[in-house]
Amino acid sequence: MRVLAASLFAASHAQIDPATVVEIGEAIYQAVKDNQPVIDTAVDWAGAVPKGVTAWTQLENWQGPAQSDGFYIEFKNKIGMKLTKFSWRFVWKYGGDMNGVGKYVTQAGIDIDTAYAYLSEHLNVEVQSLKPVNYGTSANPVGGVDVQVSVSSHGLFEKTTKVCTMTVKGDGTSALGDCAQGKFGLAPSNESPPAIDPATVVEIGKTLYKAIVDNQPTLDTTVDWAGAVPKGVADWTQLENWQGPAQSDLYSAEFKNFLGMKLARFSWRFVWKYGGDLGGVGKYVTQAGIDIDSSSAFLAEHLDVDVKSVKPVNYGDADTPVGGVDIQVSVASHGLKNATKVCTMTVKGDGTSTLGACDAGTFSLGDSAVVV
Repeated sequence: MRVLAASLFAASHAQIDPATVVEIGEAIYQAVKDNQPVIDTAVDWAGAVPKGVTAWTQLENWQGPAQSDGFYIEFKNKIGMKLTKFSWRFVWKYGGDMNGVGKYVTQAGIDIDTAYAYLSEHLNVEVQSLKPVNYGTSANPVGGVDVQVSVSSHGLFEKTTKVCTMTVKGDGTSALGDCAQGKFGLAPSNESPPAIDPATVVEIGKTLYKAIVDNQPTLDTTVDWAGAVPKGVADWTQLENWQGPAQSDLYSAEFKNFLGMKLARFSWRFVWKYGGDLGGVGKYVTQAGIDIDSSSAFLAEHLDVDVKSVKPVNYGDADTPVGGVDIQVSVASHGLKNATKVCTMTVKGDGTSTLGACDAGTFSLGDSAVVV
């Protein structure tokens, strides 16, 4: 049995060739996808190791990580406005050897410094590793691999991609290859932007979202809002001269049992920004939603609140449009009994508002199974 084990050990090591360098790890992966960093350094890396080695932990005496100087790629429009920017460093561990032979590479990739994109733009970054090479000799191998960073920007402007490559080596050194870094201008896209019609009001933002889920506030005011803007406008920052936010009076929906004991309560204000115009034309709405004042639920009860935006309308005329949208709050309490109350307010681009059908106040759940 000992003879067999020794033979298997010798056979496995006989298959390892320190002079021939191969790649391990991820050959290609996304570092930034649609403006959001998605890199996972636990798995997104490459290595240059002896042929026959499948895991970098088979080697010993690793050092580092080493890191390069900082690099960046920035895209600007013709007037010099920054549209997207990505900055990073190349990183890698080095010096790993096989029983004292060779110097190899593992966990080679990038460390992100910044990833920025203007609202209209889309930033994507892809990292690829290629060309594992022995930069030493057969007797003293030095593994190396190229790490290539591809930075792409597109949106209102043509899609443009710039590439930067660095060779990282097992002796801790590196060599910069072809590298487009710095600032670059973007040409306008050949695609015609959609025609903008100030008199036709459309909705942007979220049409439905949760403000409370099972007694817990889940509202994220950075994304949970609606707007009423001209047709053809996809981003409220295309408009100017915003005012506010405006806010309504306080509203509440409270549920009690037949003994008058409070089971659940939710109070809020409607909020919205107003007055945004397109080249001096119109008054529109953005970031319309609610601001939570308080929420509570008795132990046996469950409070849920949905917010819905509906009916974008031009409340002005074709020459002086005033955008508006309905914000509908649905407050539901359930546990021993179930009940839902709804309150709607129309918010407008001139800063005014109109209360629609609104169940606000205190309600008894009584003995019925459902109260609407």
